[in-house]
Amino acid sequence: MKLKKNVDVNLILDDSDHYLKEELYDLIKQDSSIFEFLQEASFDGLWFWDLDNPENEWMNPKFWTTLGYDPDKMPHKASAWQDIIFKEDLKQVYANFAKHSENPSYPYDQIVRYHHKLGHTVWIRCRGIILRDELGTPRKMLGAHMDITKIKIAEKELHKQINYFEHIISGTDLGTWQWNIQTGEAIFNERWAEIIGYSLSELEPISIETWMKYSHPDDLEKSNKLLQKHFSGEIAVYDCEARMKHKNGEWVWVLDKGKVVSWDHEGKPLWMVGSHQEITKNKKDFERNKLFIEQTPSAIAMFDNDMRYEAASQKWFEVCGINDTEVVGKSHYEILAGISKKWRSNCQKCLKGEHIENYEERIKGKDGNVQWLSWELRPWFYEENKIGGLIIHVSDITNIKKEKELKSLLKVTEDQNKRLKNFAHIVSHNLKSHSGNFEMLLDLYIQENPEIEDDEMIQLFKTASQNLSDTISHLNEVVLINTSLDKNLVSMNLRQVIDEVTRSVSAITLESEVIINNRVDEEVNVLAIPAYLDSIILNFITNGIKYRSEERNSFITLSATKNSNYVILCIEDNGLGIDLVKHQSKLFGMYKTFHPNIKNSRGIGLFITKNQVEAIGGKIETQSVVNQGTMFKIHMKYEKN
Repeated sequence: MKLKKNVDVNLILDDSDHYLKEELYDLIKQDSSIFEFLQEASFDGLWFWDLDNPENEWMNPKFWTTLGYDPDKMPHKASAWQDIIFKEDLKQVYANFAKHSENPSYPYDQIVRYHHKLGHTVWIRCRGIILRDELGTPRKMLGAHMDITKIKIAEKELHKQINYFEHIISGTDLGTWQWNIQTGEAIFNERWAEIIGYSLSELEPISIETWMKYSHPDDLEKSNKLLQKHFSGEIAVYDCEARMKHKNGEWVWVLDKGKVVSWDHEGKPLWMVGSHQEITKNKKDFERNKLFIEQTPSAIAMFDNDMRYEAASQKWFEVCGINDTEVVGKSHYEILAGISKKWRSNCQKCLKGEHIENYEERIKGKDGNVQWLSWELRPWFYEENKIGGLIIHVSDITNIKKEKELKSLLKVTEDQNKRLKNFAHIVSHNLKSHSGNFEMLLDLYIQENPEIEDDEMIQLFKTASQNLSDTISHLNEVVLINTSLDKNLVSMNLRQVIDEVTRSVSAITLESEVIINNRVDEEVNVLAIPAYLDSIILNFITNGIKYRSEERNSFITLSATKNSNYVILCIEDNGLGIDLVKHQSKLFGMYKTFHPNIKNSRGIGLFITKNQVEAIGGKIETQSVVNQGTMFKIHMKYEKN
């Protein structure tokens, strides 16, 4: 019986006769090693199926090694591969086989999944042709496998990336654009049009002229200059704040960003892609903040990234001795030419994201007079993680330093017990002065701008001000306590105290992206002095923030348990950790630090906190692993029934 082949165009290509082709066919007939080479090199499995005896099916060794099996141990039976193919894919195989049997022109070609011997999935492209007798009856079937697992994995990853970026664009509410620089062709998404109050259909036909039509003329000139700098390679990314005319007639601000992604054969920019983000609210907030700085009674100044003045208060000019009040747009280094190298260095560090402060700095003027200043440098951001410049706040504390009351207070604290020493340390940082100044400043600002009293940021400021006032009130209560501590301990709800401290540092946690989890039960009470308990929890939380790891998402979790003697407050973080083998003995020592790369680490916090815990009859235990995190267990007394 002579078999006829129904040629599958997906398996064998029809080409014209060629002497090399004929020579190759003859060699295959004469030398079986050539066929062995072809099947080994070209396919990931070859099989030949007897349709008259359907249980008999020959599979070459590579068929099985691709699936992780020993060919010598596998039978040449159809059931062998049918047991390891995905059941739903086997149904597809049967369906395609039936169609190919009935209609030879229907290709037997599908992608199926097999269970690898090690348990993972192998994706296989399976193709075949039926060989028929003179009457067209199917007798044999020849097929080949191709392992496409890597392609499928790559496809899956690509889909993940596509979905990821689609979610990013959707979540950030960005308008996107594509621009053919040479033809003017432009492609905008629907959000791009929505930003200026239109639908895409209303703006058609769309081209680069659409952007120019709705842009502010002054901003177009600025935009063109930045584009030319980007085309020439002077700046890596085009980044421009510009105004666009909204459908309602108002101007809206957008942050326009883009990058050239393709170039022609002459090296000229061809296609550019980018995004639009509406920043109208941010711009209004920025202008309001400038007005606030100019009118505040404190010495505050705001600068851009080149240390040019954005705004300054009248008090700033007085404290810094500046006569020329028309400073906006001028360099700070030109206005105060005698600025030290240390100050210039601090400003540059701040512009890179550092928060720098000095509570007491002695400055000797040219006239010989000594001035004491408390100052702080903070970066300001015009969008998330984008530094727009820095803000400097300065307070003249010369008179405070000279006050006899402060000296008297310091002398008294030398004779007081540990709790008064802690109080003296806190007061030495002029909390009372700063609190009164901040509260007055906030009240004045709200009086002048009553419409923002319910603003979320203002509410945060009010909460911070109230918390600071409460802390000072608690400290004043400590001073009045002259009997033993045990008689002055009061029952306090631990969860409520933690919530209040958490709210007081909400701005810091938001900036540092640290999550605080308060898992203390609402019924847990401890015996403590309010000022001490506030200070203890605040110190541990701020330490967890300060010593967080930049390699992972940071958290601080607080939980509590109770035994027969104590409530045990556990404060756990996943930060840098401490090497207790090296530092256990000096962990709570004064001026001991364990992370030299962390700025503003003075080594006083744990010393103060340990004294406070012991002063209220408690104790501290520590567990820590380097680069994994730290857990502090604070044992505190509680009222027993």
